[in-house]
Amino acid sequence: MAQQRATRQQWKVLAIALVGVLVLVGVVYAVLEHQRNRPETPVRDLTVGVQAGEQHEDVPVYTVCELDVECPGGDAPRMQLGGAGEVTLTVPREIEQNSWRLLLVYDDPAANEERVFTSGESGQETAQVEKDGAHLVVAEVSTLDIDKGDNGEETPVIATWSVGFE
Repeated sequence: MAQQRATRQQWKVLAIALVGVLVLVGVVYAVLEHQRNRPETPVRDLTVGVQAGEQHEDVPVYTVCELDVECPGGDAPRMQLGGAGEVTLTVPREIEQNSWRLLLVYDDPAANEERVFTSGESGQETAQVEKDGAHLVVAEVSTLDIDKGDNGEETPVIATWSVGFE
């Protein structure tokens, strides 16, 4: 009888310890998952890297607009190509983890190109400066994200980074 009671007590202690370990693993997993998925930098503070030959620019966000709202952007930054044959655009991890779009505008509309990427598919893309006799004029990166307003309310926005080439 005393032996059975001791065995039951051992099983209870083992069960409690097992539940404790499972709870601890669950908490650690939840914290790591939260850290992995939370946006580290607000979308309006991100920059896109643009490389043409030896020249490199970190292009700030051009516009951040709420969905279905017209958003004037003003003049996009300009970059000298300096004889480079291609342009490489590098997006930060926060954009790469979202779906994003690269729009390449040439001086001949028939050469324009749009590339769409799903989460984690690409963080860097290269575009030819000359394509089918047309010259690259503008490159734009766009993504759908969540932005916090002044009152802390989250709003879906489309953020666009644009650079013109000379």
